[in-house]
Amino acid sequence: MTTVRQHRFRAVIFDLDGTLIDSAPDIADAINMVMAEYGRRALTERTVRDMVGSGWAGLLERAMTLTGGMPDGAESAIEERFRQLYLPRSTRLSSLYPGVARTIDSLHRDGTAIGVCTNKRQTGADHVIATFGLGRAVGAVVGGDTGVMKPDPAHLAIVLDRLGVGATDAVMVGDSHADVAAAHGAGMPCVVVSYGYAGGPPASLGADCMIDCMKDLIPALAGL
Repeated sequence: MTTVRQHRFRAVIFDLDGTLIDSAPDIADAINMVMAEYGRRALTERTVRDMVGSGWAGLLERAMTLTGGMPDGAESAIEERFRQLYLPRSTRLSSLYPGVARTIDSLHRDGTAIGVCTNKRQTGADHVIATFGLGRAVGAVVGGDTGVMKPDPAHLAIVLDRLGVGATDAVMVGDSHADVAAAHGAGMPCVVVSYGYAGGPPASLGADCMIDCMKDLIPALAGL
């Protein structure tokens, strides 16, 4: 049953890691398997949380740099090995943040188009969306290996095009500087969550609004 929309937006676009799902435990697990294979020390989950958001290539480069440097010419092999280890385990320890399922269901029922714009690779993003049962509500998922990545606003533009919604009728919800920069670059407001992988104080990201739990999103949208 369709409900009355409580906000002005025709579409809400979400970041994935750190916004909808707490994926750091599975990412850290797979990274440390790679580290062990290269004779590197393990990284704490807290350290990995601070590195998430720049796509797999950026994440692995930072992990290797912290543990002695990237071996010459090994970037592609390391990224492929991480992919092999991570994808089968990408939902084993991860979980939806509180309020996510209910909020997405409410937005879907009121006719709001829902998209996901993530720097995670497409195969990983699709697997997570399907595993956590979000696919029926999410109209477009665009990963970070499709030609552009946040903070480039062109990444968001792809999602908007697939949803058939203009930037002035949409809002971004994320947890990082890349999300805010992409949204503002596209001419969209941005809501940040305080619980994600910002790598610093979320209040300093320059978003239009900040929420502490996803259940607070719809009331926040009504005020934008």
